[in-house]
Amino acid sequence: MSQAVTVEKLELSRAKQSCLSIPLFTVERGERLQVTGLNGSGKTTLLQLLAGLILPDSGRIDLFGQPINSLSGSERETFRADQLGYIFQQPTLIPYLNPLENILLPCRLSQWRQQRLAERKTTANYEAYQLMAALNMENPELLRQSTGMLSIGQQQRVAIARALIGSPPLILADEAASALDPLARTTLYDMLLKSTREHEQTLICVDHTPYPGFDRCIDMSEINHSQQVARLW
Repeated sequence: MSQAVTVEKLELSRAKQSCLSIPLFTVERGERLQVTGLNGSGKTTLLQLLAGLILPDSGRIDLFGQPINSLSGSERETFRADQLGYIFQQPTLIPYLNPLENILLPCRLSQWRQQRLAERKTTANYEAYQLMAALNMENPELLRQSTGMLSIGQQQRVAIARALIGSPPLILADEAASALDPLARTTLYDMLLKSTREHEQTLICVDHTPYPGFDRCIDMSEINHSQQVARLW
């Protein structure tokens, strides 16, 4: 099996202090990986680096053979639109778009996602409603009202559907269930695991505590050597 993610000799410092030092970190294509760790251990920073939202001081980050940190800003934006679905800790919806328009936005920005939907002989609208039904938000009227009228939990479900639509090869989930109750957390993780398995997507999910069903679970301290050194002191 080939690798979806390769991180080598990565170093990142903030305020002149090392916050990430990763000699080697790899994820196989189609693998569903959970990364756990305490607050401040570097989980969110790792996802931001993988998405090209921030750049390391040194080292190499390859996603599907593409060296992310050597791309220009516009090239990284195009790569994210086509290849990544990013679920933030808190909903990051566009307030002047209704929920359905928020979900459909990645397909309007990415020809690759549109092509993936066409290959499956489906439409973006149909997939949007299917995703929301899988997230226990089946009322179609909710998707056409003002985004601001939704609860935080409902907004997070919309944000999750937006990341998944069009089946990008890599899903990055940053404590995606933080705004959800325990039952909804179970629904979310079960749906993420099922969907990424069906569409052969790679999933990297960070959270405080493990959840069963992932192919592999590692603690951030296992890969971030700067944290290991800090804990010795």
